[in-house]
Amino acid sequence: MDTAMLDLIISRVVFMSIVVFAAIIASILTVGFIYLIVLYIRLKKREQMAYDMSTFEIKIPRENEIKIDAAEQMFSSLSSIKKPGGFFSFLEVGDILAFEIVATKSNIRFYVSTPTKIADLIEKTIYGFYSQADIMRVEEPNIFFEKGSVAFATLVMKEEAYLPLKTYREIPSDSLSAILSALSKMGDNEGAIIQILLRGTDSKWKKAGKSYVSSTKKKEADPTEAKFDTSQKVLEKIDEKTTKTAFEGSIRIVVSSENKDISEAHLRNIKNAFSQFDSEQNSLTSPKIWFKSGFMMNFIYKFFPAFEFPYTKLTSTFTVDELASMFHFPNKTVETPHIQWLKARSAPVSSEVPTEGGTFLGMGYYRGIKRPIDIHLRDRMRHMYIIGKTGVGKSELLKEIIKQDIADGKGICVIDPHGDLIEDTLRYIPPERAEDVILFDPAETDRPLGLNLLEASTEEQKHFITGAIINLMYKLYDPQRTGIIGPRFEHAVRNAMLTIMSEPGSTFIEIVRVMTDQKFVQELLPKVKDPIVRRYWTDQIAQTSDFHKSEVLDYIVSKFGRFVTNQMMRNIIGQSKSAFDFRKVMD
Repeated sequence: MDTAMLDLIISRVVFMSIVVFAAIIASILTVGFIYLIVLYIRLKKREQMAYDMSTFEIKIPRENEIKIDAAEQMFSSLSSIKKPGGFFSFLEVGDILAFEIVATKSNIRFYVSTPTKIADLIEKTIYGFYSQADIMRVEEPNIFFEKGSVAFATLVMKEEAYLPLKTYREIPSDSLSAILSALSKMGDNEGAIIQILLRGTDSKWKKAGKSYVSSTKKKEADPTEAKFDTSQKVLEKIDEKTTKTAFEGSIRIVVSSENKDISEAHLRNIKNAFSQFDSEQNSLTSPKIWFKSGFMMNFIYKFFPAFEFPYTKLTSTFTVDELASMFHFPNKTVETPHIQWLKARSAPVSSEVPTEGGTFLGMGYYRGIKRPIDIHLRDRMRHMYIIGKTGVGKSELLKEIIKQDIADGKGICVIDPHGDLIEDTLRYIPPERAEDVILFDPAETDRPLGLNLLEASTEEQKHFITGAIINLMYKLYDPQRTGIIGPRFEHAVRNAMLTIMSEPGSTFIEIVRVMTDQKFVQELLPKVKDPIVRRYWTDQIAQTSDFHKSEVLDYIVSKFGRFVTNQMMRNIIGQSKSAFDFRKVMD
């Protein structure tokens, strides 16, 4: 072969090599470019889902007796959350659920986060198995403190997914107790979250498990290959596990405190609590986290890892009984302190309760359904009674009712022994209703408003006022009706008051005077029209000795002394003309 032919062959080989190499590089770049596009789309969809999540806090009554298998059934019913399928499934991220236990120094709370589009479904599912639960939509919990130190870990299965972990059926006590016990040790500026992230998975792990069982049985059936490394009981457990519903899961533990050593110590305690699920076939291990900032971002936004490096595993496949063992709502057998139990159950709003056309009281919230609650004016006229301990919102409810009445142009009367409610009420009054306001402040000593309790224009009003004052004396001095205020007291006060009220403009102050000043009585008697009242003074009192008169009347006078000697009160009830007429104000 001549030199020219050899050069031609070599040049063609070199050319073809370059073409093949270029094609390989182009293919790699094309595949890489497509992968980056797919990854970008998945990351954007993952980000969109993170911003459209709803978080619920779940509280359970302490006395509930719901068993752990209710949680297993709950997880089973969530199997509708499947891994995306179809031709473009590689572009989808699928729905994600997050089950969290959050602990701080003072409380341990349970949360469930879900995409908003399926939030109602998840809420109803939880109610289906925990009918006494209270599920409230809340903001995401936060355990991080300024200048805090964070420790974190993720737990995955050490062996293949088809090899079983221990479940609550094999653990003698409630498996949640050990986990909550580790969480209950938080101190000041310390917090921890156990986050279990779930999404649908395929059946590859089941096929692998069935294949393992089948091949093992086949080997053990052949005497030449049988090693009997795997017992029949283990094979049965694997068989049983492959029949159960499962999810792809990521278990994360994050601890925050002011000190790195404390955070690490809490993290070890919590990880040790999960060792109760280790079996002879499988266990939970904590792999090294290479990208710490990426892990924390995934934790905060509830992301599954975007990708996993070779020989690393950040997720595992868990069956519903394994999940129920790790996360379920506590019952009365769990005695760990600081659990936020449901202290009062809610009830559905009756269909007879008005929802419009009245005074708005608030929103009735029951099992995710909100209904406005109104009260009609006719019902308010039958009286309202607001009961509650300090700080639950009695005054705030009154403020809202007052505000609505003022806005509707209605009249209101607010009696406030403390004064704070009055100050708030005055701020609600619009300028156009400023002239409608009467502010009666007994503490105003410079220009006190008068309130004549004995102001009456008819005989019926006089007798009504007399009876009211006598009842007041009973409430003040003899609430148990032991005889301190008796018939003789009533008789004397009734006649004294009817005598005083015969003179228009007489006040409460004159009651003491009419019982101690005989001349004052003589001035009033000509104006008394009731003969029975006149004879009380002319016959009964006139014929009583001074000793007995003093004994009876002084006792009565002493009961009215507190009203007369108090200058602030005297300046109000001692004025002959009231500054305003309640009847006219009401009408």
